[in-house]
Amino acid sequence: MQHDTEQYRKIFERMSSDEIEEINRLNDEEHQRQAKAFKEGYKQDICYLCNKPFKTISTNNPCLHWLLRQCKFKKKDFPKIYSKYGYGNIAAFVRWCANQERLLSNINDLKDEKPDRKVISYTVKWKNIEWTFDCSKNDFEGHTGTAIDYPHYHFQMRIDGKQFINFNDFHVPFAEHDLFVLKTSLEQGEWFKQDFGAIGSGMQDAVSISLDDILEHTTPSENEDNATYHFSTMIDATDNPLSGEEIYDIQMEAERTGKSFAFIAQRRLEGRAKVQTIVSPADSIPGIAARTEHKRR
Repeated sequence: MQHDTEQYRKIFERMSSDEIEEINRLNDEEHQRQAKAFKEGYKQDICYLCNKPFKTISTNNPCLHWLLRQCKFKKKDFPKIYSKYGYGNIAAFVRWCANQERLLSNINDLKDEKPDRKVISYTVKWKNIEWTFDCSKNDFEGHTGTAIDYPHYHFQMRIDGKQFINFNDFHVPFAEHDLFVLKTSLEQGEWFKQDFGAIGSGMQDAVSISLDDILEHTTPSENEDNATYHFSTMIDATDNPLSGEEIYDIQMEAERTGKSFAFIAQRRLEGRAKVQTIVSPADSIPGIAARTEHKRR
């Protein structure tokens, strides 16, 4: 099926603000319903989709919880999953699981780390497992003149850093709904956006928050492995030098209030010194696994 996103845009522009608001409301309600059911099940190690424990596997009823590898899921079983669930379903489930263990920073979907030739490229970490989704522009169009002439993506799964599913093991076809969502978000991004809901957000959403909000609402992490951001703060007090005691007082207030040193320094030194803070993703976020693409002959 061909997706004429320009026609979708025209349909959108003909809709009233009330109609758009109603569609968004219904989508949000459905997301909240599923997110609530997912969280309640996750706390009990039960899958909200099939209502069975994560440790069970029913070969005649494929389910996304198999990817957590708490059951006897094998590589040869993966086609059963993607034949039943589309890319959006699979990606949302593993992202939701990852955020139950460590919010945002278990998902490296940073745009700055995605090559220009990629439509999809990100890695999700959950406990001892890493999943990576990868789709180049050629993959998205399908390899014309080959047996793989359909839009598809590649999937990698590592357990304890060891191979389980490799990128070249499967050419996973996109479902029609996936193609609609991806193509429309790529070509009509000013009004249509794909996301995985609040509980599926990753590091790209984390770095898109305004600097002031990050400084005000974050708290220092006792363990750097659990951190979302890395702060680097520089204080220029050339015209009015600070004493070591003043710096110490700022540090003590930060520890006492649970705020970052950068936030307290900016508030206390306003008008007296120039405080510059650079916020970057924490070093502990997973790297995006790279896929070597084979050139066509």
